[in-house]
Amino acid sequence: MDEHDTRTDEDTERLAGELYNHVRELNRRTQDGPGLTQPTTAYTVLGNLAQASFGLAQTAEQLDLFLDRELSAGRLGHDHGELVVAAVRAHDALGRAHEYATELGEAFRRAQGALTSVHSAVEDEAQSLDKAEETHATVADQPASAESGVEPAMRDFPTPIGEVLSGEGKADASPGQRFSTPHPARPRREL
Repeated sequence: MDEHDTRTDEDTERLAGELYNHVRELNRRTQDGPGLTQPTTAYTVLGNLAQASFGLAQTAEQLDLFLDRELSAGRLGHDHGELVVAAVRAHDALGRAHEYATELGEAFRRAQGALTSVHSAVEDEAQSLDKAEETHATVADQPASAESGVEPAMRDFPTPIGEVLSGEGKADASPGQRFSTPHPARPRREL
């Protein structure tokens, strides 16, 4: 095992703290302005929120299993001698958290599904697409900048966006097939 595979309690605590910071930043970006202008962005965010919610349900279950395992092995104590009462309260609360997170994931998934056929209705969107294709061809014909080290995306994506959006291109996926269907965590076991 190398140093990158080593997991510590501090790493786990840091990840939980980063989760909160990411949610706070997501809230800021989706509030107003340039961070959320397209329905496809909302669709993508909803899919990721569904997956995250199902992941939180699994985390709640795993925390419950950890506490159960530690309690059964006699590796837990309580400052006031009420270990079993505290463990039962934690188990019940984690059970509710699991259920709520699963329900939240399902709600996000339903909201995402409702947006499958939604698109922007901006009047000059078709003109923008045509201009994007012209720009795409112009950029693809120019040599890459030696300073930037960046090559045009066309070399990686040979099908013009207009063909993909109109269904003429090589893309097989429809907007409803962007994400695999999230699956709720398995049912919890009782303490």
